[in-house]
Amino acid sequence: MGDRFILEVACPSCGTEDDDVYFAPTCGVTEWVCPKCGCRVDMCDYTGISYEDASNLGTIESIVEEVVKGEKHDSAMG
Repeated sequence: MGDRFILEVACPSCGTEDDDVYFAPTCGVTEWVCPKCGCRVDMCDYTGISYEDASNLGTIESIVEEVVKGEKHDSAMG
């Protein structure tokens, strides 16, 4: 699981603007299709935000590791 964004996008082909574009790389939502001309826009390229940038997996794993270490430490004490 990771970050999700609601963005304003301007079509690079026809200039149509959409101010309600959902972008969630870690959920596989990485493309926007212009409703006017059908141009497909890769949102990772458009925004410069990659799957890795949006993923908080490393943070979650670190938190879980700390909790597990704490539980092992606590159970050894008591």
